Amino acid sequence: MAAEKARWRERFRAERRALPPERRAAASAEVARRLAVLVGERLRRQPGGAVALFWPLPGEVDLRGLAEALRRDGVPVALPAVVGESEVGASPRELVWRLFEGADQLADGPWGLSEPAASAPAAAPDGLAVVVVPGLAFGHDGSRLGMGGGFYDAALAQTPALRVGVAFAPALVDTVPVEPHDQLVDAVVTEAGVVWTGARGTSGARPARNTRPG
Repeated sequence: MAAEKARWRERFRAERRALPPERRAAASAEVARRLAVLVGERLRRQPGGAVALFWPLPGEVDLRGLAEALRRDGVPVALPAVVGESEVGASPRELVWRLFEGADQLADGPWGLSEPAASAPAAAPDGLAVVVVPGLAFGHDGSRLGMGGGFYDAALAQTPALRVGVAFAPALVDTVPVEPHDQLVDAVVTEAGVVWTGARGTSGARPARNTRPG
């Protein structure tokens, strides 16, 4: 399975690199627009909940503008931080969420990540309404192909939040390889639409359906 996943990762990394910058920017803006609608609907059902986003690595969907907009509107926004042995009581391989307090308050994390500093308030997993998840590829069945560290899989298992994958349209396929520990997502947002996977039944997700451009 590890070799198969490696082949899939290389495929989707290559496809993402091939996207022209202007297309990537336009697609990111459309993903953010669609995601804002989905998040707004969820927060009406769960007022006061926090929204977990991520600060993009090169080539990923760029949700920085959405993070700033939600924060300006008073919505608690959380970003992932990878903690390790240097932090007291932390596991060497643990993803936690901390509140986003502005781009100028982010610190450099491992692997080129930008993340809230250790001094930022923690965001409790059970206080999250939505977790927006990056990935190299997603399946219509809710399967997700991550970078291989397992950080998100462990963190998602600790929260009841709605799980939403975001990707560019070519990275949404029928299914991607998964292992027993891999966590599924409830929906996938691309520039082409929103796909509700039904992967976890009715637990946190609406009934499976697709919304198309429009």
